[in-house]
Amino acid sequence: MAEITEMTPEEVRTFREEFDLTKAELSERLGSALRTVEDWEAGRRQSPSMLRVALAAIARELSPWCATPKLCPSSTIDDVGQVVRKMFARLGDDHVVDLSDLFERCLSSDATPAERLLLAHCMEISDGYNRVDPLEEWSSRPMKGWHTSMAFRPEIDGVRPSLGFETRHDNVAKRMAVFIDTHRPGERLPEKLRTETALVARGVRVISLSANDVLVDGESSKETIETVLSEMAEEVLCEAGQISHAWKRPDRR
Repeated sequence: MAEITEMTPEEVRTFREEFDLTKAELSERLGSALRTVEDWEAGRRQSPSMLRVALAAIARELSPWCATPKLCPSSTIDDVGQVVRKMFARLGDDHVVDLSDLFERCLSSDATPAERLLLAHCMEISDGYNRVDPLEEWSSRPMKGWHTSMAFRPEIDGVRPSLGFETRHDNVAKRMAVFIDTHRPGERLPEKLRTETALVARGVRVISLSANDVLVDGESSKETIETVLSEMAEEVLCEAGQISHAWKRPDRR
């Protein structure tokens, strides 16, 4: 790592002018007093060497660091937003901007914290062969080729699960509906059973997760979805004549 040296008054002034900031705006971004910035530029006070790091963060429009909250059933949209930003940041600068933008376009404005977190976890999942393609509109999913598509709150046979998936190889396709159960979660209420039974009768896989489970252990929820997607992809390839035997989970063999 290169040595971080102190900045000259000219460098401080050049940075501010290059980014079209007034002295007051720069002091606000840094959380310092206006007089401090004035003293740095006038040479009356030597700026700290870490000012270079702070200005680099401003140049890249990074948000001030704060500890990522530990999610729980009462977590808010803002809490989930911090966790999602950290998740995407691990993917690298070039990829995170595109993925974050697509994530926001796929979401509905009234998405719950659990829905936001689950979608974020699923933006980069795989069906065992291919990355899942997140779509803004369920109706735009491809009807040919070899794909697994995902959409937020799609209409699948008259119902709108939180997430919908379709694994396809040309004319062979299988779908999955993922519900986040918020109404008396865990209870097998008649309306829930009717919805799930109707979907299963049409060949749609159904996963029901509680909001609490998603918020407390989103990674486990993601793994559950990914496992079923892998099984669906195997079945599609087998029915399409691409493989001779489809992999199944041990509990379904």
